Amino acid sequence: MVDFTAIWAGPHVTQWLAVMGADVIKIESNIRPDPERAAFIRTTTEPTMSAVFASLNYAKKACTLNMTNPKGRDLAREIIKLSDVVAENFGGAVLGRWGLGYPELKKLRPDIILYSGSGFGRTGPYSELPAFAGIVEALGGLCLLNGYLGSEPLPMATRGYADLTSAQHGAYAILAALYHRSKTGEGQHIDLSMTEVVGALLPEAILEYTMNGTVPRPQGNRDVAMAPHGCYRCQGDDEWIAIAISNDEEWEAFCNAMGNPQWTNEDRFRDGLSRWKNQEELDQLVADWTRNHTRFEATDILQRAGVMAGPSMKVEDVAQDRHLAERGFFVELDQPRIGVIPMAGLPWKVVDGPRGDYGPSPGLGEHNDYVFKELLKMSDEEITRLQEEEAIL
Repeated sequence: MVDFTAIWAGPHVTQWLAVMGADVIKIESNIRPDPERAAFIRTTTEPTMSAVFASLNYAKKACTLNMTNPKGRDLAREIIKLSDVVAENFGGAVLGRWGLGYPELKKLRPDIILYSGSGFGRTGPYSELPAFAGIVEALGGLCLLNGYLGSEPLPMATRGYADLTSAQHGAYAILAALYHRSKTGEGQHIDLSMTEVVGALLPEAILEYTMNGTVPRPQGNRDVAMAPHGCYRCQGDDEWIAIAISNDEEWEAFCNAMGNPQWTNEDRFRDGLSRWKNQEELDQLVADWTRNHTRFEATDILQRAGVMAGPSMKVEDVAQDRHLAERGFFVELDQPRIGVIPMAGLPWKVVDGPRGDYGPSPGLGEHNDYVFKELLKMSDEEITRLQEEEAIL
């Protein structure tokens, strides 16, 4: 698999395929490496390896080609002839300008699969516009639905939500294309739009508008039907618990767990609709109870009663969580130039099957010998000449 991707949304696609066994060759150059190699979240002074890059590119190989050089593009063509998939996430039709668009790739290998991931897709009036995750989250309608009623629009999470969600769709699409090829012998060009991925996350909101003419507004932690539903402050500094009550039976169990305080018997909370209409008062009363317990104490009390509840975990909690540790979610990689660092693994497992390939992330051009000598069968003299001509750079 030839990987021209960079930043987050593309490398996360090819990363999972590498873990699942694909031989992924990441193509960069010393004049234009993946920008995340120099990302601000660093664990070392090593100039070509950041923690962000390491977390998005493990199990891959890397070689350096100068794609502005015609001979560099010729070398890329030779690698593509040996590959099943080509992946890119350029801001515009860069492959086409290199003479490596899908029609040209099919001439090199008729059954090739090309994955093109971009902010807006490869057709339409926005097709040449670059974008980051926050831009497509806003344009896709997500930001105006996220946050509290009356607040400013908010992106999802801290950064990169649309990148990572799009990557999951991208990996699935490539696997589906490979399956299609195994049945028909046909390759495919996959055109993924991150904006459309975001739009696909909003089916209820879109239906609400198209069917009822209602423009949905952000609701914070509240649900369209459930109440109580939200995050409630607990004992301690910035400690919270998430609680969701979906029916009267769960409400009764919740009341029993709290010791049936008098307010739970009031008419304004007698059924689901009444509780939903009086959420502001209800949330304050629920928080009066949760504040008397730590998030873990409250979780234990409620879960034992059969109530949906869970502590709002901090990053350090997740990193040290015994459940995730027992399931082997975090994988320790011995990353050259950085050391042994924990990385998130595949979020699913094959029971009694292989764990996957979790090799370290590659240094810039680390596998040039493998690509040029083993795959392309080039001599040392040829490689030296192409380096002098700055095709390999």
